[in-house]
Amino acid sequence: MGNSPVSIREINQQRILNLVRQNPGISRASIVKTTNLGKATVSTIVSNFIEAGVISEVGTTAQRAPAGRRPVKLELNRQVRLAIGVELTGSECVAVITDLYGEPLNVVRLAMKDSTVETSLDVVEEAVNQLLEGFDRSNWIGLGVGVPGPVDVSRQHVIQAVNLGWLNVPFGPLLSERIHKPVMVLKRQNAGAIGEHRNGIGKAITDLIFISVGVGIGSGIIVGGELQEGVDGSSGEIGHITIIPDGHRCNCGGFGCLETLASCPAIVLRARERSSEGRESLLTEKTNGVLQLITSEMVMEAAIQGDSLAIEIVQEAARYLGIAIANVIKLFNPGMVIIGGDMLELGDLYFNPIRETIQRRTTSIPTPVGVLPSSLGDRAAPIGAACLVVDQFFAQPDPFALSTTSD
Repeated sequence: MGNSPVSIREINQQRILNLVRQNPGISRASIVKTTNLGKATVSTIVSNFIEAGVISEVGTTAQRAPAGRRPVKLELNRQVRLAIGVELTGSECVAVITDLYGEPLNVVRLAMKDSTVETSLDVVEEAVNQLLEGFDRSNWIGLGVGVPGPVDVSRQHVIQAVNLGWLNVPFGPLLSERIHKPVMVLKRQNAGAIGEHRNGIGKAITDLIFISVGVGIGSGIIVGGELQEGVDGSSGEIGHITIIPDGHRCNCGGFGCLETLASCPAIVLRARERSSEGRESLLTEKTNGVLQLITSEMVMEAAIQGDSLAIEIVQEAARYLGIAIANVIKLFNPGMVIIGGDMLELGDLYFNPIRETIQRRTTSIPTPVGVLPSSLGDRAAPIGAACLVVDQFFAQPDPFALSTTSD
C-alpha cells in the first residue's frame, strides 16, 4: 500500500497543503520550485483544494512571471476547520476556539467548584459545548488541554498534578470518550510556551522559556522552535528547583522549592506571618484584622495602592523568581523569558526586581535576555493547546480526505 498511487498522491497533497499553511501568499510556481513536483501535479492538487474550499486564491504577487502574468497568491482558508484549546488551573477552566492559525474566535471562562477529575471532565465538556454554539460542529477537529503537571504524552495520562491532587490519571482517554474527538493533553506551561511562540510576543524567537506563576510555578521550554518535554514529559519543573535547602516543605515533598517562596500561596503565607507581627498595612484593614482572610489578590491590590508591606512581599517573591530564572538562563541561554500567570497586573513593581536580580546574576551572558510579560495572558495555554491539535491534524497524509473524493 505504501507505494500505491493513492499514497503518493496523499504525500504530495500533504506537502503542498503544509507549504501553503506555512507560507501564506505562496504561488503555484513557488510550490513547484520548492517541491520539485511537476506543474501539472501541483496545478491539479491546488485546484482540488480550491474546489473543496480548503485553499483560496487571494490576489497576485508583485513580481511578474516570465510570460508577463503575475503569479496568483494562495492561502489556507483559516476557518475551514476549527480547534479548541483548554487550560485547567484547578479553580478555573479557560477555553478558546481557534481557526487553523490559532487565532481565537471565542473565549469562555468557567469556574470550577473543585479540582477532582470528574468535575474537570464536566467543566471541559461544558466549555466545549459553549464554544461550539454558532459554529458547524463537523468542522471541529479536536481538543487540546493544558493541565498543571507533567504528562505521559504517549498514553495521554497526567503523571502527577500536585496542586490538583491527581496521580497517574488517564485524562486524555477519559475526555476522548466524552467528546468523541481526538484529545491532546500536555503540561499547561508547555501549552503556554507554544501559544506565545506561535501567536504571541515570542513569535520571532526560536529559543524561549515561558514561566507561569500562580498556585504553582512551572515553565515550558522552546529550543530551536521545538517544545522540549524531556524523556517522560517532566521538563520545565522550575517551581521545584531548590532555592533554600532547609526551607519550607513543598507540596512535592521537597524543601525550599521555588514554589514555597514565589508562588501565590507563598505570598499569602508571608503576608499573614508579617501582618501578625504588628506591621501596619492595608491588609489588616482589608480583612478587619482577620489575617486568615488575606488572599494573593488582596496582597497585589495593596501593593498597587502603595502599601509598603505588600510591596516588600511581592518584590521578595520576585527576587526569588529572578534567582531561579538566572540559573535557567545560564543553562539554556534563551532569546527571551516570558512570564505569565496571576502576577502580571503588578507590572514593573513585580518585573523590575526580577530583571535586576537576573542582571546581577547573569553577567557572564554576553547578550542580555529580555524578560517580558505574556502578551496573551490567560489565553496563552489554550491557544498553544489548540495549535498542537492543528499540528496533529496537518500531520495526517490526507487531513481533508480529498483522495477519496478526487482523482
